[in-house]
Amino acid sequence: MHPNAMPAAKAAAAAGRQDKFWEMHDILFQNNRELGFDKLKEYAGKLGLDVARWEKDYNSPEIEQEIKKDMTDGQAADVSGTPTFFVNGKRAMTRSLDGFKDMIDAALKSGDKQGG
Repeated sequence: MHPNAMPAAKAAAAAGRQDKFWEMHDILFQNNRELGFDKLKEYAGKLGLDVARWEKDYNSPEIEQEIKKDMTDGQAADVSGTPTFFVNGKRAMTRSLDGFKDMIDAALKSGDKQGG
C-alpha cells in the first residue's frame, strides 16, 4: 500500500460522515502530492466541513477499521488496484465496451442473478 493511501482514505471517509466524501475524493485526487495531515485538514476546511468533527472522525478507530475491512475484502476478491470491475460476481479481465457487453450478455443468458 502506498504510504499516503491510509491517510487519504481516512480523510475521505471522515468527510463522508458529513456527506462530502466525493468532494474530498476530488480534492485528494487533484492534490495527490500534498497529503500530509496539515494539508488534509486544510482541505476539510476548504470543503466547509466542521473541521473539529472531521478531525475526530479521521482519528477514530471505526474509520480505520472500515478502511482495513475494505482492503481485506479487496484482497480476498483478488483486487490489486483500482479500478477493478466485476460483472455478476466475475472479474472483468477485458475492460472494453465489447468486453463488458459480452460479460453482461453471458450473465443475462445464464439467468444467474446474484444479490436478489
